[in-house]
Amino acid sequence: MTNAFFRLALGGALAAATFPVANAHDIYTGVHGRNGQLCCGGDDCAATSFRERAGRFEFLTREHQWIAIPEERITFLPIPGDPPEDDSHHAHLCYRSATDSDRLGSASNVFDGIFLYCAFIPPGSI
Repeated sequence: MTNAFFRLALGGALAAATFPVANAHDIYTGVHGRNGQLCCGGDDCAATSFRERAGRFEFLTREHQWIAIPEERITFLPIPGDPPEDDSHHAHLCYRSATDSDRLGSASNVFDGIFLYCAFIPPGSI
């Protein structure tokens, strides 16, 4: 009896865990950056703030650090599905922490400790 109850409880927990849940990250599905590459592979994209300082654009990371991103790496397009009336952010940043191997060679995607996939600023935000 205990085994049957355990299997029933475990089966219910697994079913609940696999039930598809829409979340805010779904707006990044299929989004491509300036070079045509896919930007997101899981949970590496997020809405954020940006600022312009001394002719450079800086984005606020999930770790609450300002990172300078060169203008030629920024896509000036809106993210489909991002609510235009939401003034809590004005940018999107897709990245992961840079590894030692990322820093070897040209390191063209590494900026202050992050490996950049994509950066977006919607038109009209600057």
